[in-house]
Amino acid sequence: MNGSQINNVSKYWKEIDYDVSSYIIVWNNKESRFFLENNTKEFIFSYILLSYKYGILLPNNIQLNDNLTEDISDLLENEKTIFSDNWINFSFNKLYSYTNGLLYQSILFVNENNELKPEKIVNADLLMTYEDFLNDSNINVYGEPIKILFFRNYFTITFGNDAFFEKLNNKKTTGIIDNSETAYLNTPRFNSFLRDFIILCFEYGATDFNFEWLGDENISEKGILFGNEIVYYEDIYDLLQEEHKYKPFEEIQIELDDTNYKKWLVTKEK
Repeated sequence: MNGSQINNVSKYWKEIDYDVSSYIIVWNNKESRFFLENNTKEFIFSYILLSYKYGILLPNNIQLNDNLTEDISDLLENEKTIFSDNWINFSFNKLYSYTNGLLYQSILFVNENNELKPEKIVNADLLMTYEDFLNDSNINVYGEPIKILFFRNYFTITFGNDAFFEKLNNKKTTGIIDNSETAYLNTPRFNSFLRDFIILCFEYGATDFNFEWLGDENISEKGILFGNEIVYYEDIYDLLQEEHKYKPFEEIQIELDDTNYKKWLVTKEK
């Protein structure tokens, strides 16, 4: 790729301070919305497994454990609600609630001091981790690698930082910087997460998927480009050095039937 190579490249990750492309999954009729609401616990259970499988958008208020079903029930029965004007009472956003907002963390391989290591990143602009945040809740929450929100009848997924991009060209850089080493370890995991999340949503009644493209050359309908193509984590996992593998990928197995999503794709193509 074109772009200068530089040490500690992760320090050049920058908040995206402009409107960025997003992925939107919709439940656009009453029947589909009630199906999701009536299966909220099962949906959230599968979603949490999915987030841990890829290390993307890990929940803040529930940990993966043997009592996951009970923990989900406790979370949903809590009277505290986020965005009370959501349709009915779907409480997905509670997974990420903190104080007076939402907090997102994803595991990213960071290049710092010429070493690649996985960190739970909350603010990729400042390279702040989830542990940093727990120790100092005054840390500004912005520049999240990925953000997800459920509002009324749809999910939206978008980006708050350019950490996943193969090339960096922002206010911190002087020209284009090569970010491919870390992007290779992070971007395919996001692409696989996005694909499986869309499949999961359609299994729980989603009726439509929209990609809102705002001209970003790094982003496509299927995910973030690497080498001008979409690369999934399973494509590269066996090629990675052991210390660069995100282990839960092979430890957490999820059965996702993509029949409904495939049916939607066939209908869309007609």
